[in-house]
This record gives sequence, C-alpha cells and structure tokens, in this order.
Amino acid sequence: MNRVSIEQPAESTAMLEEIQYALERVEIEQREAFLLKYVEELTYDEMSALTGASVPALKMRVSRACTRLRKLLNGEGIHS
Repeated sequence: MNRVSIEQPAESTAMLEEIQYALERVEIEQREAFLLKYVEELTYDEMSALTGASVPALKMRVSRACTRLRKLLNGEGIHS
C-alpha cells in the first residue's frame, strides 16, 4: 500500500511555483516554443505552422529555453 506523506502536497505546490517562476524568466519566444513542445506536445512542424517560425529556429528556442530553465531551477541565474 502506498502512503501519501502530509508534506507531499506542499512540496508539489512549491515545485510548481518554482517552475512557474522560472518560466516567467525565460524569453517569450523561447517560453512559447518550450510550452508548445513539452506541454502541448506538438511536433516541430505543427509548431512551425502555428507560429510561422522555421523548424530550426524553434529547435534553437526550445534548446535555449531548456538551458535557461535548468540554470534557474538549479539556483543559477535567478537574478538575471
């Protein structure tokens, strides 16, 4: 039987708040590409049709968003 810790909801909420905080600090075009790719689960071709940006540009935006989010979530660059 799995037992749920009382702290789990608070930890989940804190984690979601950290992710939201980090996402707000990513450039808008990068954030848009990241969300379309990983939240909406669109293909790069679908993203391109939706945004008008080229597939290579979208791949770069997603890559840069991932790099920035990694730094922010690891405590680096919070004040950048």
